[in-house]
Amino acid sequence: MLVIKNIKSSKKTKPRLSALDRRYQILEKALELCTEKGFAGTTLNAIARSAKVSRALIVQHFGSKEGVYEALIDFLFQNHPMENDPDIKGYIEKKDDYGVFMAFCRHSFQHMTKDRKHSPLRLIFFSMLEKPDLYESHYKKRQMKAAVILENYITMRIGEGEFKKVNPNHVAVGFFAMLTQLLIRELTIPQFYNEKMFMANADTMIHLIVDGLKK
Repeated sequence: MLVIKNIKSSKKTKPRLSALDRRYQILEKALELCTEKGFAGTTLNAIARSAKVSRALIVQHFGSKEGVYEALIDFLFQNHPMENDPDIKGYIEKKDDYGVFMAFCRHSFQHMTKDRKHSPLRLIFFSMLEKPDLYESHYKKRQMKAAVILENYITMRIGEGEFKKVNPNHVAVGFFAMLTQLLIRELTIPQFYNEKMFMANADTMIHLIVDGLKK
């Protein structure tokens, strides 16, 4: 009697990704494409090819390209939420005015320039230019969390008599506008190249702000 043995293939099959891991994989590829080609220049088909999945699977996960964008913004904020940064919290608790502003700068530089080619700031910049409605409805709302933290800190210091009576919202918005401008320049026309040089430049800006706020 002839016995035929089952011979296992020597090829190892890759473990199937969970739905959450697959979602993250798609978002990582979408971020790479959107930061290189812009939101308008990126299609669902291109994302599908890059992630090696079907277009139907992307639609299943996100519904549309706008859905991918919204998920991308959530993904970025979940990965580096300013409101949870221990350094920022620490300086706020110590009431170190200079340290608070510097901590915001340090956090932003580390997360926005870690991968300069695929920086989240490039995605934000593209969305402001190409899809201002999406920028307004999704990114700006989430960005406000960081601004509110700084605004509340300034309000507290005014109440304690340490800062002049100014509009805290104007200071917070102006500070983040200047910080964003520095970061955009660093990504497009590199000037500082490393954190030490960037923070040295930010130091001058922050001294002007804090000295202006102090009574």
